[in-house]
Amino acid sequence: MTDQAALDDLERSLATVLRMLTDRVTTSDLAARCGYDLPPASWALLEHLDAHGALRVSDIAACHGVDVSSITPRLKRLENAGLVSRGRLPTDARAFLIRITPAGSHALESIHCARREILRDALDATGLDRVPAAVDVLHSIAVHLSAQAPDPLPASQHAG
Repeated sequence: MTDQAALDDLERSLATVLRMLTDRVTTSDLAARCGYDLPPASWALLEHLDAHGALRVSDIAACHGVDVSSITPRLKRLENAGLVSRGRLPTDARAFLIRITPAGSHALESIHCARREILRDALDATGLDRVPAAVDVLHSIAVHLSAQAPDPLPASQHAG
């Protein structure tokens, strides 16, 4: 297989896996397994807060490439579910910081566990002995892509 053909196959395979992990059937299965019925965008918000610490709503929206008006209802649903909390920014009483709560961290662990179950089921047919090589390649890709992505927040705005 040529390098280009291998790259084409990898791209298509990753796109298929991503699509399948976010389709309705899989998200319903994940909700049943983990006990939290959240859309993929809400999980992404929790992941982001877990990784970056407390952030302003405007910073969260900027990181996700959306307007504050579209992120606010999602954050409100997560807050109502007790998965995030809202607190005043010490330096600006008009602004709020959103942070993941212990319940939100628990929810994240439960979704990770449910995803691992799905992956384990899928890998049974592939062979678990091939997993370390796949992890190595995917981790390397993730690190490279992360290093290339600009941080939309100046270091002074991180409140973690």
